[in-house]
Formats: sequence, C-alpha cells, structure tokens
Amino acid sequence: MKKTKLLALITAILTGVLVFIFFNTLSNHNETDRAGIVVAIQDIPADTPITDSMVKVSQLPREAILSDAISDTSLVIGKVANSEIMTGEQILASKIVTAGDTAGASLSYILKPGMRAMTIAVDGVSGVGYMIEPGNHVDILAQYNQQETAFTKLIAQNVKVLAVDSALSNKDKASEKNAAYSTITLQVSPEQVLDLGYYEFTGHLCVVVRSPLDGKLINLPIKQ
Repeated sequence: MKKTKLLALITAILTGVLVFIFFNTLSNHNETDRAGIVVAIQDIPADTPITDSMVKVSQLPREAILSDAISDTSLVIGKVANSEIMTGEQILASKIVTAGDTAGASLSYILKPGMRAMTIAVDGVSGVGYMIEPGNHVDILAQYNQQETAFTKLIAQNVKVLAVDSALSNKDKASEKNAAYSTITLQVSPEQVLDLGYYEFTGHLCVVVRSPLDGKLINLPIKQ
C-alpha cells in the first residue's frame, strides 16, 4: 500500500514538472516569435511631420510584420508622412520621407521650409551647354533693355537646382536618352520668385554654374 502511494506521488511530481516545462517552453516560443515594430497610436495625415507622441514600439507576431516595417522610433521621428497612416498601422519606410532628401521623394518634399520651387526656361546657351545637373548651385543673370539701353544684373546667387526638366536626381537625368533639356527648376525665396518672374517676362535669364566649394555671395553693380 505504501509502495503504491509512493509511486502515485512520484508520478504526480513528474507530471507537474512536465506540465511546467511544457508551458515554460510554450511561453518562450511565443516570446521569440514576436518582435518590436513602430506603430501609429493616432491617425497621421499625409504631409505631417511625425513626433514621438504619434508612435510607439509594439510587440507583434513575426508573421504579421510587413517587409519594410521599422523597428526603431529614431528612424521615424522627424520624418514626414507621404500618405495617411491610420491608428495601429505599422510605420513603413515607403510611407515616410526625409524633407530635403531626393531619394524617392516628390518635389514638394525636397523643398526646404520657407522656400519655393520655380521653373525657368533654358537652352544650350543660357543653360550652360546642357551640362546643369540636379543638385548644382547656380547664379542667375537677368539681361534686359530699358530706354534702348541693355543691362545685365545679377538677381540670384547660390541657388540650388532641384530638377532638370522632370529629373530630380542625376540618376533620373542619366536615364533620359536626350541630353538636351528645356527647363530647370530652382529652389528660391518668395522674393526671388518675383525677380525671376519679372525678368523672365521682360528680358532674358542666363544661368551660371557655381563651384560646390564656393558659397560666398558677392555684390556686383548692374552692367550696361
């Protein structure tokens, strides 16, 4: 009788140990099958800078994680949503952009705050022999006539070229078969927009490419 009770006790202990091991293994398995992913904790409208109050890291099953989901909030905060992101949605690299970065971005996201994008017409002469590239910095000359006298005036300096025709990067430009182009798009201030618009309408604009190592602005008199 005592022997039977002892065997029953041993069996119960072994069963308890096995049950504990099973559930512990199951718990560890569930933990290893999850990963931290940045998700939205509120609706984020398109064209909105993302702040730390809009996102959090949430543990999700690995099979539910999308391929370009982001796991680190530092890679999200400060970026701009290029389309609407809903509450609970995983933050994807394809849905955010860095302001000023040309990689995969549209023109509006390349612009610095307070600046404007303006396109001017160029040809082989005014456009430096079709050698201007996106990212170059240029000066703009205005050539015009007043009372039968010709004038040349420096109206903008160290202006960034955002696009050549529709190419926003050198890679885009290189993919175009025709090296010639008819327009360039510049990043300018609102005041420069007025000057460029006025002199393009009343005279002729000429583009001068600057060295990337030269950011110095100079004062030049109007030439006549």
